[in-house]
Amino acid sequence: MLVENCVSENHAGLGLHPGSGSQRPIIRNCRLEGNDIGIFFCWGVKYGLAENNKLIGNRVGVSIGHRDTDNLVTSNEILGSRQVGVLFRPERGKDFAGHRNRIENNRIVDSGSTNGVAIDVQGATEAVVLSGNVILETRAPADRVAVRLGAETKSIQVQSNQITGFAAAVKQLHESAPR
Repeated sequence: MLVENCVSENHAGLGLHPGSGSQRPIIRNCRLEGNDIGIFFCWGVKYGLAENNKLIGNRVGVSIGHRDTDNLVTSNEILGSRQVGVLFRPERGKDFAGHRNRIENNRIVDSGSTNGVAIDVQGATEAVVLSGNVILETRAPADRVAVRLGAETKSIQVQSNQITGFAAAVKQLHESAPR
């Protein structure tokens, strides 16, 4: 699947949706604006490429999860996401998480409300690389976090990112103590 130079805007659902089992989808030079989710990697999307896109004012810029592996999200502008810029969904445990994905050289600006998160890695997601991104908050830091790592995540590499304006650059959540 190749989607190039397209516009998808103001959808109550998904801007672009590489569907279940998509292999090597390419989303390039598109504008995805005002949707619920800009790019939604569906079940089992592998070896996909999302590059040079503008994702503006979506609730979630990019969503990755259910067995979505080995995808590259690079050189995109993810601006003014209403909740989170890039979301790794929690799914149903390690076997269903989105592993070995790379988020590289993106510009992620002003994500969420006062407790917004630019990149939120949830669930038992493993072996993700977050590298070379410019993650910027131009409003007050409030309770905003640039990169939030869930308690069950493992081997998440956060390297060579330029992070500015957040209350916390990287926040690692910890498992709750048993009651």
